[in-house]
Amino acid sequence: MSVAVIVGTDKGAAVLRSDDARERWEVDALQLPGWKVTAATRDSQGRFYAAVSSVVYGAAVVVSDDLKTWRQLEHPPHYEPTDRGNPGHYRFIRGMDFPAIYTEQRRYIDQIWKLKAVGDVLYTGVSEAGLFRSNDRGESWEPVRGLNEHPTREVWLPGAGGLGLHTILVDDDDPRRMWVGISSAGVFRTDDGGETWEQKDDGVAPDIAQVDELGLQGMPQGVTSIESWCAHGLASDPSNANLIYRQDHFGMHVTQDGGDHWELLESGLPVVELGNGRHCVFGFAIALDPASQTVLSIPLGGDNMRYPLDGKLRVYRTHVGDESWEATNRGLPDDCFASILRGAIDVDGLDPGGAYFGTTAGTIYASRDAGESWTQIPATLPRILSVDAFAL
Repeated sequence: MSVAVIVGTDKGAAVLRSDDARERWEVDALQLPGWKVTAATRDSQGRFYAAVSSVVYGAAVVVSDDLKTWRQLEHPPHYEPTDRGNPGHYRFIRGMDFPAIYTEQRRYIDQIWKLKAVGDVLYTGVSEAGLFRSNDRGESWEPVRGLNEHPTREVWLPGAGGLGLHTILVDDDDPRRMWVGISSAGVFRTDDGGETWEQKDDGVAPDIAQVDELGLQGMPQGVTSIESWCAHGLASDPSNANLIYRQDHFGMHVTQDGGDHWELLESGLPVVELGNGRHCVFGFAIALDPASQTVLSIPLGGDNMRYPLDGKLRVYRTHVGDESWEATNRGLPDDCFASILRGAIDVDGLDPGGAYFGTTAGTIYASRDAGESWTQIPATLPRILSVDAFAL
């Protein structure tokens, strides 16, 4: 079977393709030049979608039926002019607002973090954090108001990358059950198709921020401190949606009950000291290979040193049900000082499982054995933001 991998970068997308059981790869770079490409998906009819953005033109969605030519959809997801923006996120995007198109009062979509196809329905997670749904292959989008206007929204705090909804998980047996990860508002679950959402962070240590120290304006009256949960990445088991692995800012966690409670799962992983003195596992990239039931994680050396510990690039693996992790370094360098971002890892769902990740230095690694060994793809790209793999 053939495999295609869409690699999103700061300056366009590369399409990797293998038609010989992933032994050799053809690299088509750079498609969509000039656009920041942040996510990709494929719908049930085989059409590919990519999320793009520009500091001048904003965020958009483009589509392709052949992974060669792309067409921009006319109506990307958008907030209404009356939707109030988050003051913390506004401070983040203001530094990149060269054309001065943003105002502090409004809520804008400056980036699309995630695209997710669920049958004939498309979902997109955006920043400023929100969820949108399309029932017509992306030609129009409607907001999922149950989340976008959540009662806790006024006290959502952005992470270092802004206030972004970066992960969407769906229960294959019941598509009305969904989970989203928001940095740094936490994890939310719906059991009724998005009408209502419950926060699911029990068991994960929060960060407590003092509003006056942050200098935030527009917080609810009387709120002096805010608890936040910075979920960096989520990976679920398609055969058991209640089993979810979570790489959080404050450690690696797992839930067996759909997020009702989380437990630490750090045995074998490198524990590092964070800037605030906490000791835990830190990283972003996480994925689960369904065929082998292997979970892949790429820890980093802390929140101030966001590259592999001591520069030694390692992928850590565990299997569903195991209580510890083991490192693999076959094919990986000992002198990597680049980061691996949350969206820059994926699996192709084949058996044996293929896994792929990219670094902020533009290097790409591929595995044909669920992460036991790795091969570097012969291409050096701009900063890699997203990796999405598809069995064709």
